[in-house]
Amino acid sequence: MFGFPFKTLYLKTSLNRENIHQALLEHTYLSDMKYKNIGQSKKTFFGEVSNQDFKLETINNKAISNFAHGEIKGVENDMYLIIHIGALEHIRIYALFLATFFVSTFFLFEGLYHNYLDTYGPSFFDSQINLVLTVIEFILLIIIVFKWNDFRRSLNPTKQFFETLLQAKSIQKQEVPSIFRR
Repeated sequence: MFGFPFKTLYLKTSLNRENIHQALLEHTYLSDMKYKNIGQSKKTFFGEVSNQDFKLETINNKAISNFAHGEIKGVENDMYLIIHIGALEHIRIYALFLATFFVSTFFLFEGLYHNYLDTYGPSFFDSQINLVLTVIEFILLIIIVFKWNDFRRSLNPTKQFFETLLQAKSIQKQEVPSIFRR
């Protein structure tokens, strides 16, 4: 969907829960360890990792998605990962951008319509409020388009990164056992 910088990845791996946890730990500065580098490897994320779930933010210059929140589901060596990736940390931030964009658009068009009816001329931008609305409109549009474009380019590298790191393969949502789905 155009402009929606979020996606859910479904992965299946034969690693057990502890191996998945260790693989994620090797690439993460942990927030509960005061972001100390434990080990000598170069880190890709910072955030929180447990053997149940993880919440990561990308700090490396790799072309992967900015945020990844995931859940580790399964038993023994039949593990499923549900990873929510995004250009923004939460959908509500994106919803706030969209709401502000649409409200600004509404007032912008309403002002243009009334100005056209009243003055028959382009004096709409003489008002500072109308100019500010237009600037806000363009800034939000630019943010939405750039975030979406950046996210679109990072989808495949993010998927490949997690598949390689966790020795997993991508699956469809229907292939995840219903007990592990939301």
